[in-house]
Amino acid sequence: MFDFLIGNDLLSAIAAFVLVLIPAVFVHELGHFLAAKAVGITILEFGIGMPPRMVKLFERGGTEYTLNWLPLGGFVRPLGEDTVRQLGEEETERDRDLARARGIDKTMSVNEAPPLGRILFFSAGAFANFLLAAVLFAIVALIGVPQIVGGRVVAMDVMSGSALAEAGLQSGDIIEAINGETFNTPAEFSRRLYELSGEEVTLTVRRLEEPNQTLINLDTEPLTITFTPDLPATPPEQKGYPVILGVAPGSPAEEAGIEPGDLVTSFNDTELTSFALLRDMTQENLDREVSLTLLRDGQTLEVTLTPRSNPPEGQGAMGIVSTEAPVAVDTNLGLLYQEGPPQEVLVPQPLGRAIQFSLNRVADVFVTIARVPSEILAGTLSPEAARPVSVVGIGQMGGVFLQQSVQTNQPTIILNFIAVISIALGLTNLLPLPALDGGRIFFVVLEIVRGRPIAPEREGFVHLVGLAILLSAMVVLVLNDLINPVTNLIR
Repeated sequence: MFDFLIGNDLLSAIAAFVLVLIPAVFVHELGHFLAAKAVGITILEFGIGMPPRMVKLFERGGTEYTLNWLPLGGFVRPLGEDTVRQLGEEETERDRDLARARGIDKTMSVNEAPPLGRILFFSAGAFANFLLAAVLFAIVALIGVPQIVGGRVVAMDVMSGSALAEAGLQSGDIIEAINGETFNTPAEFSRRLYELSGEEVTLTVRRLEEPNQTLINLDTEPLTITFTPDLPATPPEQKGYPVILGVAPGSPAEEAGIEPGDLVTSFNDTELTSFALLRDMTQENLDREVSLTLLRDGQTLEVTLTPRSNPPEGQGAMGIVSTEAPVAVDTNLGLLYQEGPPQEVLVPQPLGRAIQFSLNRVADVFVTIARVPSEILAGTLSPEAARPVSVVGIGQMGGVFLQQSVQTNQPTIILNFIAVISIALGLTNLLPLPALDGGRIFFVVLEIVRGRPIAPEREGFVHLVGLAILLSAMVVLVLNDLINPVTNLIR
């Protein structure tokens, strides 16, 4: 249905905006509407979309149901209220006369509702968002929860002249099975090939359509590559080395002759087995000349360089980009490989387990969002990765997830995203900031504590100022998302 979106980021972002934000906002306003009916607050209009009005659909119970031109969710208009504030007495009375003309004998404005009723009304939108997320997570579980059924190995380089190269294996290929059987780890992959030495072996392989493609299209048919390994009785010790993905121009790494694709096997004659070890030893030797042993095209090279203590912004001490997943080297096989993403299948859950899964996922999202400030302060999460985004950024992210859903034929990807955004929308609206639902609740709590309400004129002024600040911040976020797309952080 959405095949035309693949490869079109703009169309994907627009489609994601429609699928993600509009339902979340609509459900939010529906929550306010149902709570108002429960409390007795008079609702003059329930709008689908935002004004200007396109058409009045129908009228029931004194409430007009309208369709509006701007497809931005919806809104409710209670008696005596506009977008963010209470109306004056004269305007409220006009609303009351309108309600009576529609047959509503007992009218109630938001301000006339008891404090607990107002809190219920203001908070109902957020709780409707949480309920929507719970329903979506339950649907995800009913469709299927991912279950790992095996591992994968990514061929980083296939040495020329090797049996694998002659059989047709290419760099970038993803190996999923040996003789039709999956394996769990790279070590198990290696062990089984050595056990099959001298026998014909068939590898199940997936080949990415583009060299920089990161998402495996599970709808494509896998390839089979057959070869006969000629290997020693026992496999070599599993060793993994950091691989260089990129080199910054003018950096010590470039001056030393380091190239993308090089493996760093040792640092000052100390063998490296992980990117973390390379990083730690680099930090211990800032502004000192160090020696690195590289493996390039099967050849060993020695280079020297001096890691910088004050590198340019966006660069590291050496000026390299490396992967944390180590690359194993097996000269017997003629293969450089690393662990790939696990193989998963979706296992549908019964209703009871789906509900439990849903509640756990909602709680997980709450905890994850609550941890963000402390993780930023602790330095474990960069401010850029946790930056607030506008509706444009949400559309950009949703476009990526929508394309992934289409490519893999897994609607659970976009459903998960919609659920997370719905929770985020609900939590944002509960923040005690002027013009938001949380700000309105804050004034009701002040009224309970003081024993008397804040003057409507003063509260309205605070909300108007808050709205102006929020709209200004939104403009800044929109510009930032246009200049620095969020997709740069998630692709």
